[in-house]
Amino acid sequence: MADIKTIYAEKLELRSPIIAASSGLTNNAEKIKEFAEAGVGAVVLKSIFEEELENEAAYMTGDTDFPEAVEYLSHYVKSHALDKHLDLIKAVKDSSPDLPVIASINCFKSDTWVTYAQDLADAGADALELNVMRIETARGDAWGTAEEALVTLTREISSGNSGIPVILKLSKYYTNLLRLSRDLNIAGAKGLVFFNRSYFPDIDIDNEKLVAGPVFSSAQDFSDGLRYAALVHGAVPALSLCLSSGARTGADLVKGLLAGADAVQYCTALYKGGARVISEANEFLAHWMDKHGYRTTKEMRGKLSASRVDNATFYQRSQFMRHFSSFDDRPTETFGGNIHREQE
Repeated sequence: MADIKTIYAEKLELRSPIIAASSGLTNNAEKIKEFAEAGVGAVVLKSIFEEELENEAAYMTGDTDFPEAVEYLSHYVKSHALDKHLDLIKAVKDSSPDLPVIASINCFKSDTWVTYAQDLADAGADALELNVMRIETARGDAWGTAEEALVTLTREISSGNSGIPVILKLSKYYTNLLRLSRDLNIAGAKGLVFFNRSYFPDIDIDNEKLVAGPVFSSAQDFSDGLRYAALVHGAVPALSLCLSSGARTGADLVKGLLAGADAVQYCTALYKGGARVISEANEFLAHWMDKHGYRTTKEMRGKLSASRVDNATFYQRSQFMRHFSSFDDRPTETFGGNIHREQE
């Protein structure tokens, strides 16, 4: 039978390419144990949100004129949140000792996280995922300011002594993701995740107020990560890649590996289907590999990446009508988002 193990972020040996994404489901050791028993490859713990900690520290200190108090309370707030994260890491390691655990920080500057990365590693974290979702709105910033800040953050945290791989979970909102991927790899990143899911605003037109949009991802969200995994796989081969947002089935797992990813994160599917989604996707992958003659995931990974297919421009098409105008009015077949023209 096919071997579905994979290597992620250079050092992590995963028994399956499925990773349980950071969410409320990964904030509980017992729930994580269910995922481990179902065959998940790794788990990303629920994120520590740096921005929330900064706001909480600011609220506690108020308008005090004592900078020493501000510094002390800020450190206390962060340390308290970190202690809870450290306790969760230890609890997961106790209940699922063979499961790789990835600590997650939603951050926007290095600050004290360089030091805390060592604490996370000491508690048993096998890697650190930096979730750096930001939408830049400063009109006075020069082009490239956001990218430079991200590279600096990566370099400072990666150069620490924690010894665990640093993974960046990126948003789509950068001008040149291939160039950024290369620079992040040079700065020390061992892996990238495409893409984090931003908060979706909506408008209630009856009451004329802002409301929250859909919380869960849709199956269509998977395509963007698939595209960039295929593009980056050949361009920056040293990087380990992971897909996030939209994965539902075992077929999505196969697609991600063929595009060039080493792993695929599942979140919404776990909320809706529970741990059985993991075992079913693993079984699908193993059977698919047997059917197509693959013994290991390494043999199939990146087979359909941009660097290894003849029609690589398919991944680069950005305009909907430009693509479809190249087809005539004869029937076409759609499958998994791909368009297949009938043979001449």
